[in-house]
Amino acid sequence: MRRKIIVSLLIIAFLAVAGGSFYWWQGQQSVKGLNETLPEGVRVKKSLFSNEYFVVNNIDNYEFRVPIAWEGLSTIEYVAEGEEEIFNGTKVTGIGLKGLKGGATAFSIDVYLIDKLDLELIEYAREIWVFYGLDGELKGETINGISIVKAFEEKHLMGTFVYFFENKNNLYILNNGSEEFIQEIILNGKW
Repeated sequence: MRRKIIVSLLIIAFLAVAGGSFYWWQGQQSVKGLNETLPEGVRVKKSLFSNEYFVVNNIDNYEFRVPIAWEGLSTIEYVAEGEEEIFNGTKVTGIGLKGLKGGATAFSIDVYLIDKLDLELIEYAREIWVFYGLDGELKGETINGISIVKAFEEKHLMGTFVYFFENKNNLYILNNGSEEFIQEIILNGKW
């Protein structure tokens, strides 16, 4: 009798492990194609227990949760720093992505790697704004203790909100058609 109970428990345990592994594998299939084109150190991950997706960028040291309303990602691209000077000698990297569903799903983050942050955030934002010839008024604001500069650019970026914020020696510039999604990404990210 004991032997039957032990064998039954072992079979149940094996089935639970096999089922859990299969469930995990199925969940990771949705991000496998996205990760194929990304460099080592940048990955899209899907939560095991929910329909949450995360972008983890170990190259530029940040990660964030993709807005739940997008239900995942259809595309993601990482752009490494170029050999040419982009803006005042700074190194720039970026990620562009598009959500699966809903509106305002095109999103990008540019990271300006600045040796020494010697200007105020508004001054960096203004210099970049002028450098690229963008239109719109830059406004300073604080979101949950994070200082940001934001603007709405309709003429060149077809109605896009642009948010600037800094952490350590990184200047982040986020672009999306929805302030709600930008703020969600900033607040749920690890910068």
